[in-house]
Amino acid sequence: MRTRFLMLFLASGLFLLVEGLIAAYSLRVVGRDVDRLQIYTQTDDLTGQIKAELAQLPNLEELASPPTSRARRTLRRHADRTLLLCRSLSKLSSSPSSLSAIAEIESAVRIYRDAGRAYALAQQRGRSGFKELDRAEPAYRNVVRVRETGVIEPVGHEARLATKAVVDRADALNTYVTIGGLSMSLVFTVIGAILLARATAHPIVRLLRAAREVGRGNLDVEVPVMTTDELGELGHAFNDMTDRLRESRHDLESKVAQRTEELRRREKDLERARKLAAVGRLAAGVAHEVSNPLTVIAGAAEGLRDRASDPTLKDLEAFEDFPDYLETIESEAYRLKSIIRRLLDFSRARPNVVQPCELGQIVFDAVALARLDPRAREHPIHYIQPKGDFELRGDPDALKEAILNLLFNALDAVQDGGEVAARVGREPDGLLLVEVADTGQGIEQEDLERLFEPFFTTKDPGEGTGLGLALVYGTVERHGGTINAMSEGKGLGSVFRITLPRGGGS
Repeated sequence: MRTRFLMLFLASGLFLLVEGLIAAYSLRVVGRDVDRLQIYTQTDDLTGQIKAELAQLPNLEELASPPTSRARRTLRRHADRTLLLCRSLSKLSSSPSSLSAIAEIESAVRIYRDAGRAYALAQQRGRSGFKELDRAEPAYRNVVRVRETGVIEPVGHEARLATKAVVDRADALNTYVTIGGLSMSLVFTVIGAILLARATAHPIVRLLRAAREVGRGNLDVEVPVMTTDELGELGHAFNDMTDRLRESRHDLESKVAQRTEELRRREKDLERARKLAAVGRLAAGVAHEVSNPLTVIAGAAEGLRDRASDPTLKDLEAFEDFPDYLETIESEAYRLKSIIRRLLDFSRARPNVVQPCELGQIVFDAVALARLDPRAREHPIHYIQPKGDFELRGDPDALKEAILNLLFNALDAVQDGGEVAARVGREPDGLLLVEVADTGQGIEQEDLERLFEPFFTTKDPGEGTGLGLALVYGTVERHGGTINAMSEGKGLGSVFRITLPRGGGS
């Protein structure tokens, strides 16, 4: 079948080539004829003008009738015009018969004009001029003969014949062009039908293959659309469908990943909460059992230190360091009582006071307290009171203590150089935001996961209890918020972000 179509296409192409060559040759001939057609048209026009000018020449009676000057001017004007037209016509004519006819007309008109001029000169010299008029009679008869016998007709007839030949060749060219056009239309119709069949079948085949790919789960397949007809619209609809399916799958995968991450985070939070609850119960028991003995120890140490201040005892060499030892016992006992108090605070379940409060003012008060620390003199805390409504329900004292804890940690982190900044803002989802950032020591990535666990600290031994951030975490959690720590690594600073709902915790 393909071979037949190929042979048909080649035969059609050969036929169109022959038709095109014939048409091109005819067009070339007609092109030359068109260039000559203007000459033929001018020749025919000049012939008509010469015949008109010959008819306007005055006869002998008009030439002799007064006023004779008017007839002489008419003779001279039309004779000169005729001679001028003859010269123009001779430039356009090439056949000997035409040139001979033109020359005969020129001779007759010139002789008659000269005879009329001689008659005019005789009149001007006072003679009658009858002799000159008699001489003009043969010249006039010659003009009449030329005019009435149609000497000029062969010239115009030749031009008309040439024009007819041009028209005939143009008609032949039109016939060739018509036949070639019809043949080309037929060939193009056949080719168009074949292409239309292929153009109709191929998109359907591509669409079928793409549908099978989608059925196998490949949503990245796309149907190429090359037309704007119904098949093209169908292809666009199919591509839109796969795009929506791809977006739906992407959204579903994102939601699954989000839910998985949320479950993982909640599992970690739950594990942390279980640990915090266990530590809280332990802290409550330890605080209850240890608080009273520590009070006794601190009181006894204070009493002994007062007695050791007796001058008689100070002079004894054995009691020389006794007051320092007692002061150490007393300070450590009170430090343990402070830890016990923080353990008791840590074991509390919820805020004691829930009331409307302004987050911007809470952060402002915390910054004001932190600026009293001597470390803040060397490393000022940057904070700009925000404009707008940042009200929420919560325990302002607990929130202030949590933010103050973050500020003190930031001041510890910038002791070797750096800056501390705090800000209050609002998240796109409406949650209130508190950020405490520093450009100090930073946090190792492996420590970020354990940062809020009780008794975990990155400070040197003896410098921290590891309860500060755990207390902050508990306070934020009781308010229904979240806290996250971010750091690029050691020496790159850190950022603590607290988000709180406006309604506070339940």
